[in-house]
Amino acid sequence: MERELDAAGQLGVIDGAPQLNKPAGVGERVLGVASAAVLLCGLAVAGANNTPAALGILALIAAVALMMGWYWFHLSATRRRPHTAAENATVVFATVMLGAPGSKILWDSPVPLTGALVAAALPTAGLLVYLVLRWRR
Repeated sequence: MERELDAAGQLGVIDGAPQLNKPAGVGERVLGVASAAVLLCGLAVAGANNTPAALGILALIAAVALMMGWYWFHLSATRRRPHTAAENATVVFATVMLGAPGSKILWDSPVPLTGALVAAALPTAGLLVYLVLRWRR
């Protein structure tokens, strides 16, 4: 049977509960920004050149793996708060926006570097927004 605690006992239980507000470290933030830079450059270069379909598919798989890697890292990180609906929606948005550079990469229709950068900026911006939302607390 469970016994009821007085006010002091309840406060002791609350104080013993784990805190879910562990902030992101400097290394995590630097790695996140570097990941976004690699994503932007990789997609832009693949979209601006005549990339063979096999390499284009590998580039898109690597981009999805990068985004899902960050998502799974935050899901499994200890003492972190759960994902919010906005964070989940941002990850979905970023993944869907891979279609913008992906259409140029897969159908072998290279665009000028400016157009490739604009197309690659959509999923990159989604990834950065997700990371900032995770780091804001």
